[in-house]
Amino acid sequence: MNLPNWITLVRIPLLFVIGGFFYASFPGSITLAFIVYVLAGITDWLDGYLARKYNQTSELGKLLDALNDKIFTVGIFILLIGKHLVPLWGVFCVLLIVCREFLVTGLRIIAAKSGSILAAENLGKVKTVLQIVVMGSFLLIEMLKIDGARWFPASWLVGLTYLNYVNLVVTTGLTAYSGSSYLIKYRYLCSL
Repeated sequence: MNLPNWITLVRIPLLFVIGGFFYASFPGSITLAFIVYVLAGITDWLDGYLARKYNQTSELGKLLDALNDKIFTVGIFILLIGKHLVPLWGVFCVLLIVCREFLVTGLRIIAAKSGSILAAENLGKVKTVLQIVVMGSFLLIEMLKIDGARWFPASWLVGLTYLNYVNLVVTTGLTAYSGSSYLIKYRYLCSL
């Protein structure tokens, strides 16, 4: 275990902190949830940066980072659905995203059992960034509605919400595409 791996592991406790603030009812709690969310997003970048900079990349780190990304993504989407911030049709998008995440994780587990680690690919990294932006935008819009209502007109927030719906659809499409290409590329693992 090195520093980048510990930073990776911090994202899981941060998920629970976000959930606690997100569901709390005291003034500013949603803002705190958003701030912790941004901090968690920074750790997703920081762990890889430090691992590369200090030549501490490892097979364990690659696996931990990929698994933590999936746990974090699923957890945040559960929080968003629980607060009804994702529209009913958006639940289909979330289910597709979650299915992709579990399928690829399963493939990684199969690969790990055979002695190899499947690192995230560029398309998967772009997908992860888009998912972080979409989930963060749902949190940001909710924060602006609750804690920033006096500064932001309701019409702006409606526009931002619809824009985020478009982003959710685009992200879902890219997620499905990246998952399909990943499964096709590594389909030979399914015969192990």
